[in-house]
Amino acid sequence: MVEEIEILQNYNLVRLQNYLNYEISGAILFFLAFAFFGFIFIASAAAIIFTPFMLYVLFQENRKSWIIIFVIIVGIPVLLLLISSLTSEFNRILLLLSLGLFYLYCFLLRLEVNNWVQEDMAKRQYIIEKKARDEELKSFMTNYENKM
Repeated sequence: MVEEIEILQNYNLVRLQNYLNYEISGAILFFLAFAFFGFIFIASAAAIIFTPFMLYVLFQENRKSWIIIFVIIVGIPVLLLLISSLTSEFNRILLLLSLGLFYLYCFLLRLEVNNWVQEDMAKRQYIIEKKARDEELKSFMTNYENKM
């Protein structure tokens, strides 16, 4: 009975959770960027590749406040980086600041996404248990009416 109940879960949210749990290792790349320039490239590439998926899932989950926070925390420094025509040293500082803020945002989002997934799993478990209770009550009432 209960095995036949199929409840769809949001696989993108679970994938985002998995990516964010491993994305924290990207913060290590950011801190190593102070020693080696190659790590800046790797950290930047990871951020550029991951950002569209992250924003897609946030939009799909209707988490507009997290999208707005992303634009404020990450988008503004990146725009300043693209617009600035100052010295290359200032651009490098803005790049490190942008990457640092991006990985800080990912860390904060990771904590929240874990809560979202737990809430989603609890809701699904509640629905499964409720359907099982309803089926048990229905079979009990059917047996009770047959005996009367």
